[in-house]
Amino acid sequence: MRTVILNFGMDVKTFASISESFVKTAAIIFGALWAYWKFVRQRANEPATDMDVDVKFVGKQGGQWIIEITVTLANKSQVQLAYDNFQITARYLLPGDAIEDGEHKIHHQMKCPRTIDDRIGGEKRYFSNTQYINPKQEFRHRYVTFIPEQATFLWLQAKFLFDLKGTVKIDGQRIFRAPQD
Repeated sequence: MRTVILNFGMDVKTFASISESFVKTAAIIFGALWAYWKFVRQRANEPATDMDVDVKFVGKQGGQWIIEITVTLANKSQVQLAYDNFQITARYLLPGDAIEDGEHKIHHQMKCPRTIDDRIGGEKRYFSNTQYINPKQEFRHRYVTFIPEQATFLWLQAKFLFDLKGTVKIDGQRIFRAPQD
């Protein structure tokens, strides 16, 4: 059997062996770079969420506005988002309430001391305990409650916790004008 010699003095078997080693090494390097880019630079293995808070003033009864609070939580990432302590806080203003800056702990946002939590001894209100959302999924949490009929504004805040190498708090808030007759 005759061995074919390439121009640079190498037989086909040696050339194939070197080529195979080169291709394997290149694939490993490419795979490592892709993993670094995807999981370190783009953080594709971490949850990414979008949260929207909304309210529907359903109607009046017994001197109260019945309201339906909806918080839409969307998982924008490629991984499942497991969360807990999904809490809703509803604050409101009455016609005679002063408009003032809040203290440092709320970053000097508007002071709004009235809350529906006062009716239940200051306890926190939760949508649910432990939940999860699969990748690319959107879920609407709803909470039905009431505020005084004479309320002028409603300030809603939703927040939850998830574990990302330590507990991370995510929150969102919006303020709404109560319908006036």
